[in-house]
Amino acid sequence: MQVNIRLGIWLDGLRLGIKAGLEALRGTAVEAIGLEAFGAELSPRSLSHTGRRELARFVRSKGASLAALRADVGGRRLADGKTLDANLQRLREAAQLACDVGAEHLVVAAGFVPPAPPAAGGPEGDAVARATLAEAGRALCALAASTRVRVSWLGGAEDPEVLAGFLNGFDSSSLLQLDLNPGAYVRHGFDPLKALELLASRVALATAADCYRGDGEAAFGHGDVRWGELFVGLSTLRGPIHVLAGCGLEGDRAALLTAAHKRLQDLRRNPMG
Repeated sequence: MQVNIRLGIWLDGLRLGIKAGLEALRGTAVEAIGLEAFGAELSPRSLSHTGRRELARFVRSKGASLAALRADVGGRRLADGKTLDANLQRLREAAQLACDVGAEHLVVAAGFVPPAPPAAGGPEGDAVARATLAEAGRALCALAASTRVRVSWLGGAEDPEVLAGFLNGFDSSSLLQLDLNPGAYVRHGFDPLKALELLASRVALATAADCYRGDGEAAFGHGDVRWGELFVGLSTLRGPIHVLAGCGLEGDRAALLTAAHKRLQDLRRNPMG
């Protein structure tokens, strides 16, 4: 059993609200949950200090830890220089919210990282977006250094070699961590095991949503992600590593996520069984 791996669920995937969602998971032995930072019930600009304390107490009363808040500012995310200052301020507010409610991680959906511009004469990459994302990344490193929250980049859409080189370009000490998304890598034609190898020093979380190679989402365990091998790799990392099941499929989300969590428990006990 991989003792450095803690299992849980991205609660917003249930589409039930926080209290009803935790009630629906009663009996599933969920150790940790993740929440959307800019959701209907949880917003840095509307949740009072009292509301934050009550949320933290409520989650603890259900026997789970609040592993992460996930912050997605939408649009071009952090690749748009025109909205970068405003979006970084929103992320600072989300980090304060994470501190107040006792979330260990703030997962930032920063946006797609384009390849570095090639040598003269070749096709040009999106140098402006890459430079803006690097500026955002440096700001996130400063945020991670100044708060108790561990800030994690959400990766998966770009080539893992591109992402590793990009992050190392402004953060050689791995202050900025990573939420590994194996399903997204498979969906975009990349090998998540290679991603884990290249980004191992940064991986603090993993989103457990399955996908078909080059296609859409699958019920957990029915896609093309080699979860057993990934659990073996995750077990070698310095923990704790939170693995949170997510789901974007239509249907009975509670049943889908409960089944995914049960399969994750089996994988933690015996990843190659």
